[in-house]
Amino acid sequence: MSGASRRLLVAVATIVGCTLTACAVPDRDGLGLEAVAQERADRAQARVDALLESFEGYLTDRWPGIVLPETAVEAWLPAGAWTPAFERCATEASGLLVRVDPDAGVIADPPARTAGQLRDLEVAIYLCQGTLPPPGFAEPDPGPVEIAWVTQYARETLPACLRREGVTAQPLPSDPFAILSGGSTPSWDPYAALRGDGPALRRVQAMCPHPATLLAGLSPVGAELTGVPSEVDPAGGAP
Repeated sequence: MSGASRRLLVAVATIVGCTLTACAVPDRDGLGLEAVAQERADRAQARVDALLESFEGYLTDRWPGIVLPETAVEAWLPAGAWTPAFERCATEASGLLVRVDPDAGVIADPPARTAGQLRDLEVAIYLCQGTLPPPGFAEPDPGPVEIAWVTQYARETLPACLRREGVTAQPLPSDPFAILSGGSTPSWDPYAALRGDGPALRRVQAMCPHPATLLAGLSPVGAELTGVPSEVDPAGGAP
């Protein structure tokens, strides 16, 4: 079972459906970090829904008549925090000592000894995957809204802000993914003219932040924006 659950997780992580990729890019006036956050939330939730739907099919076939618990995402956690939190969740839900093994997947230690214990373990895994989604589900490739926002911000908003600060930015790469790839853009440095002047560089970066800096402050589930400098309009405008 743990192996099957692990395979489900991997398979669902590769699903790309209409909900995830065929979203219409909003009108220019609709672009903003709130829209990006909502897209991230929708895409992340779609992955969770697909995982649970696949797992539900497995469980109802294996345990006819089973009634599965309702789930709602409680937190999106990075891998280091997710493992102990998931283990606690599944342990409490199943009454067994549950751990996440890198090779074996989610297991009971000692193993379940009865059919009832095995059923409880599998239901606990279902519940806890719905409340604490696996790491990576909230970090999909950027969607069309995010790409459109980044492209507009980097081509128009950021250069305009830099010009007001007396700085001319380097030309933008034609590929918007270059801006989003890990937050690192070695071929594009909008602050190149200020390298070597630390105080001026820090001031201008605060006034006219890199798009990756703004995106790093977004919750994957569309919570209140954090880390957005007050000098920048979260809707994509600049001072």
